Amino acid sequence: MAKKQNTPATLSYGIGRNSHLHVVESDSVSRLAPFEVVERKGLGHPDTLCDALACALSRAYALFTMENCDGLILHHQFDKIMLIGGKSEVSFGKLGFFSEPIRLIISGRASTHYKGARLPVKQILEETARNYLASIVMIPDLKRDLIIEHKWTNSAGPGTICESEGPIAQMFTPLDESYVRGYGAHYVSNDTSYCSAYTPMTVLETAVLNVEKSLNSMQIKEKHQWMGTDIKIMATRIGESIYVTMCIPQIARFVPTMEAYRKNLDVSRELIQMLFSNYLNVDHLDLSLNTKDNFKENNVYLTATGSSLSGDIGVTGRGNRINGLITANRPMSLEGASGKNPRYYAGIVYNLAAKHLSQRLFLEFGYANEVIIVSQNGDPLLSPKHIIVLTDGRAGQALLDTVESCVSNIPELTQKYLEGDIDLY
Repeated sequence: MAKKQNTPATLSYGIGRNSHLHVVESDSVSRLAPFEVVERKGLGHPDTLCDALACALSRAYALFTMENCDGLILHHQFDKIMLIGGKSEVSFGKLGFFSEPIRLIISGRASTHYKGARLPVKQILEETARNYLASIVMIPDLKRDLIIEHKWTNSAGPGTICESEGPIAQMFTPLDESYVRGYGAHYVSNDTSYCSAYTPMTVLETAVLNVEKSLNSMQIKEKHQWMGTDIKIMATRIGESIYVTMCIPQIARFVPTMEAYRKNLDVSRELIQMLFSNYLNVDHLDLSLNTKDNFKENNVYLTATGSSLSGDIGVTGRGNRINGLITANRPMSLEGASGKNPRYYAGIVYNLAAKHLSQRLFLEFGYANEVIIVSQNGDPLLSPKHIIVLTDGRAGQALLDTVESCVSNIPELTQKYLEGDIDLY
């Protein structure tokens, strides 16, 4: 006879117009898995650069239109950014230069006019992109070594026909406030999406996230100028054994010889071991660094910029999820949040809401949990179609109140994001 399986109890509640909460009570959410794989792509990784650029461009555009267009965030999305690495000439102790430039492709959509006046969209995007890249990677000459290509459009999308009227017909060229989507009766979800979050992180997840942040901190960079920002961590835990592979780029101008490069690797190893020891028992840590290096053939991770922007390519949405990690065996939405309109684009708004709700459930009740939000295109933004909470705690009125509070708090999350208080990468 087959063994009877215990099915977690599912409790469903209606919590507003067209919105349903499903609470699944199960202790499985708090059990440590027999293995886990945790990845983080550091600030200088081309994919992370694209995510960060997408956020920076959207913020800059939104803040400009709020200041100059009656306090409104106009319709836009810059969530299809691509960085194509150039061709660099690199040698020990030298500045390094690009014989072929880096190309930044800005793709998406943007409103170009408001009340008949043209908006300086290209200028906003280019200034923002150059300033951000200069803060993260050492591009020798930002004007010569970086070409920006604009591939964004202001063409109406599906759902608009020749006979269309109202905001959708003037999505990119609104003639007055009433034609701007995302406000009043037009404050609805723009898409049918799946977004998710979980709390708490495991010890390994916390370690990976914070080790990379420490290595890319101003304090470390001032002490070790040679250390680049394109730091990647891949950690695997099998039982109690932890295997970590890391790539640490070095910046050529600060590394005079191969001997200096190898000494820097030793310094990196000691530093990384020390940082991980703040979270883990390093007796169980197997650490590998720059595994592609071949000293005999002089093939080493020496860069002009501190990033693999020499030949490598980055694309928005291929990097870290909004908690800063890539954790394939944990709940993880593949929705790329970076660069989407933070006013009413489901892919960013509900990811922020899921993360906020998950963290509050843990902080207020101590419940380990997973949160999933499923939106329906055209529904009121503050009433997502389904909210699913898998938790090791008990459902009750306090939990319901917290869910409703977090969803109604979406406009405040948008504002915090615009102010730079929330990162998505």
